[in-house]
Amino acid sequence: MLAWKSKLLGIHEVEMILAAVASVESEEFMLRDILSRLPSEIGSDPKKSRSISAMLNVLSEIGYLHRRSERKWRRVSSSLSHYLSPLLIELSEVERKPLLGEKKEDRVVKISRE
Repeated sequence: MLAWKSKLLGIHEVEMILAAVASVESEEFMLRDILSRLPSEIGSDPKKSRSISAMLNVLSEIGYLHRRSERKWRRVSSSLSHYLSPLLIELSEVERKPLLGEKKEDRVVKISRE
């Protein structure tokens, strides 16, 4: 779900980033603290680093992280699932609603026999 915001990151990489955030023991952490916990092919890529920073910002928007300053974050809770549950419920409600203005037309196809 978080990979859509960071197109350069695959699902497995998003999982590794979330694990890295969860493994930070200190009160505050910086992007470099997360990058140091990731494989070098992810942490050394500047484009992926920007995507990871964007992902941390999304995590702060939903309330899991608190952005203490321009470069520092703090985890608000030990569990991300508490913050995702309302979003998943909202998403499931959206999926059940039909799109406005979208109607399926019944089409009749006539087959002529010659």
